Amino acid sequence: MMAFKRTRHDVRGGALIIVLLLLPILASLSVAFLSSSSMNLVQSSNLAAMTEARLVAESGLSFLLYKLSHCGMSGLLHGQALLDDVAAKLSANLAVSYNGDKTAITIPDIGFTDGKSFGGRITLSDPDTLRLVVTGLYTSGTGASAKTMTRQVAINLHAPTWNEKASKFGVCSNGSVTFGNAVDISGITDANGVAYDSDGSIYSGYLGAGYAVSIGSGDVSGTISVSPPNTVAKSLSVPAGTKTDDQAEPVTMPTIDLKPYKSLLNIPEGMPGHVTTYDPDHPTYTNIRIPAGTNPVFGDVTIKGIMYVERPNNITFSNGGTITGVIVEGDPPTGWPDYYNYINFKNNLTVNGIDSPAGVATLTGDEFSEVRKLSGTTILCPSFTMGAPLDDKAPKNNMTYDGGMLAVKALDVKNNLTATIKGSMLIYGANAGLYAKNNAIANIRLSSGSAPPGFEGYGLPPVPDPSTYEELTP
Repeated sequence: MMAFKRTRHDVRGGALIIVLLLLPILASLSVAFLSSSSMNLVQSSNLAAMTEARLVAESGLSFLLYKLSHCGMSGLLHGQALLDDVAAKLSANLAVSYNGDKTAITIPDIGFTDGKSFGGRITLSDPDTLRLVVTGLYTSGTGASAKTMTRQVAINLHAPTWNEKASKFGVCSNGSVTFGNAVDISGITDANGVAYDSDGSIYSGYLGAGYAVSIGSGDVSGTISVSPPNTVAKSLSVPAGTKTDDQAEPVTMPTIDLKPYKSLLNIPEGMPGHVTTYDPDHPTYTNIRIPAGTNPVFGDVTIKGIMYVERPNNITFSNGGTITGVIVEGDPPTGWPDYYNYINFKNNLTVNGIDSPAGVATLTGDEFSEVRKLSGTTILCPSFTMGAPLDDKAPKNNMTYDGGMLAVKALDVKNNLTATIKGSMLIYGANAGLYAKNNAIANIRLSSGSAPPGFEGYGLPPVPDPSTYEELTP
């Protein structure tokens, strides 16, 4: 039997074959490794770009929330009025566009450095809620290789809530509330057909002799409320079927702050909005102050802007009159007695608030620029009795009212009261309260919005709701 001896050449040949077999495999692995590395680099680059875009969006959100924190609300704003006010406030120090149908506030792109920018959009989520969406953009590379990554974040902001108990009632009175026949107190139905029946509500804190609330005939859409020790049987004389509550919590009338209005008196003479002193020789007045003790008698007069009334005063509108703007009382001068304050009207008195259709159409000039900022209150005279002249036993005494909050010591309308009120009707007097003999129609729209000027909480900004923060898919 012959034996074969393996030579060194044979070993080398086998190794060569193995190497040749491994080369394609190693080459494939190298290509796969390079491809995977490139993909990882792209993924890392995209992830970094997405992170940059998200950080830009969040920075933009913080910036716009800061800007919104300086947008104090003017009055009891709700729905479209809320969005309109925010647009006006933001445009004072930020370039924004407000589209033709006024459904969105757009903040055009604001650029950072290194290809970073953000833009925003504010819409109404519901009548008391704003929706802020911020888009962050990050562009990397240049020329044909440039690419842009986009991320979006969003948050809701609620209109600031005025937690004043008095603002929860359409009519809130320290004194008695008396209506004669044909009364209709109801909540307003909005443009979307939603009826706010509960806004047509009445509260009386009267504890004297007689009824706290008395209604001859008609309808109240909300609840009529009194507080213990009153009872329904003792304190209310209302039509059958009226909703009542004799366990309501007592209401303390809100304290009034005149600073927003006093600032108007300090506007230098000759400047738009300057308040002039009452002059009895003119049938038309713009932004007037009635000094204490002058007791003016107006005929068929037109007053536009602010009517600032110092105390004491006995003001009479003897033959109608139209007031478009805001009526506000001032502090009594030092040494003057503060009693017998009246705003008397005979025949027809028409009062239009700043936000009413007549107010929007009338108060357009520069002389009303500061007055327009005080929307939300129309009559702020808690020391004044408003109504029939003292020396006239049976005046016609009709009143038409379209405006914001109404605050007086007492209101006495003998015949026709027609009112559209955005806010509450506040009666501060403990005895003589609200009296409307015949044909009282009041359509009331309350709001969870901020306090009107003159009340604590006025000028608060919309409030972000952290629970609504979310990242969106662009």
